[in-house]
Amino acid sequence: MKKFGESLIIALSMYSAIPMPRVDWREDNMRWSLGCLPVVGLLIGGLLFGWSALAVWLHASPLFFAVIAVAIPLLVSGGLHMDGFLDASDAVFSRRDREKKLQIMKDPHCGPFAVLSCAGLLLLECGAWYQIYATPALLPAAYTVYTLARGLTVAASSRFPYTPSSTLGVLFADRAASGIRALGIAEVLLSLLLLLGAGFLGGGLPGLLIAAAAAAGALLLFLWYRRMTMKQFGGITGDLLGYLVELSQLILLLLLAFGGLFGSAFL
Repeated sequence: MKKFGESLIIALSMYSAIPMPRVDWREDNMRWSLGCLPVVGLLIGGLLFGWSALAVWLHASPLFFAVIAVAIPLLVSGGLHMDGFLDASDAVFSRRDREKKLQIMKDPHCGPFAVLSCAGLLLLECGAWYQIYATPALLPAAYTVYTLARGLTVAASSRFPYTPSSTLGVLFADRAASGIRALGIAEVLLSLLLLLGAGFLGGGLPGLLIAAAAAAGALLLFLWYRRMTMKQFGGITGDLLGYLVELSQLILLLLLAFGGLFGSAFL
């Protein structure tokens, strides 16, 4: 239990900007750190719940709510996943060969595709939160998005092959406990149940159907991601895992927003 607690501290210090007590990183206490990633998503969901309650109490405008809702995950994660998303976007949209794409991801400079992808991501997330805020029945489901996105990332990082140049594979995946692969799938299933339960809690049967559609979209995205990373990069890297976190969050929010748009008469 002590080693698992240290793994949780390592995960929170690695994947979030939350101040944590100092723990020495050793092979025995890093074994479960990868599997603790969804805990960060739970914390983000809790903060978003608190912010939405405060926004309602303050009669905040939907736009102001949406901007802060987009900022909260970035602040909690310290921009870690966004950094990977930007590096991966430059590589994915470069249309170069595999080796060049891997070099582009390691380049510390920010290219035009990263800038455009960042702007598009933030604008779409802001618009999605604006629409979700206008359909309060879907807010509970939206809080769970960040947990599911990280559950998918644990499943990917523990099951998909890494590129030879990936340092993350050596640092975490190669030292992970043997049960991480099963834990990743369990976390995805639990996150999906959390999403479906939140959808039903907030919107009854229509909310459940919208949440189910979002869940199906997330699973399709996961399958596409596996194919894309193998075809374009020959495996995954830390940057590509950050790409998965940010992209899956966006897709889930957009699907919930569109569900609220078309199903508002039933919610």
